[in-house]
Parts: sequence; structure tokens; C-alpha cells
Amino acid sequence: MEERITVHEKARGETINVYIGEYRGTKYLHIREWYLDKDQEEKPTKKGVAIPIDKIEALKDAIERLVPKSAK
Repeated sequence: MEERITVHEKARGETINVYIGEYRGTKYLHIREWYLDKDQEEKPTKKGVAIPIDKIEALKDAIERLVPKSAK
């Protein structure tokens, strides 16, 4: 994991994070929920999505179509 960016803070120390990870030689953009364990260490959950890097442009285009320019 190169860098993790928190985009939303939820209740009880949970956060939504965006980061790049690699699995079996393929890089993915992860949008995933993280939590604090009993030792207050941040850990990822299964709640989230992993999008292959080559699909990021399609995701960006979809977001731009769905979010009105005035809302940015």
C-alpha cells in the first residue's frame, strides 16, 4: 500500500479509505471501510470494493456524470 487517504469518518472510529493495493500482480484502487481493533490499530474490513487500475478512468467518468458540477 503506497498511501491511504481517509475520505469519510464514520461512528466508533470507522473510516472510509481510498488506497492502491496489489493482489496477484494486479494493482487495484480500493475504496474500503477500516476499523480500530481492540489495540486501537487500524485494520481493513471486507466492506468495500477493489477496482482494477485500468478501470479508474471509467469510474472517474461515471462520477463526473453523476455529480453535478455545482456540487463539487
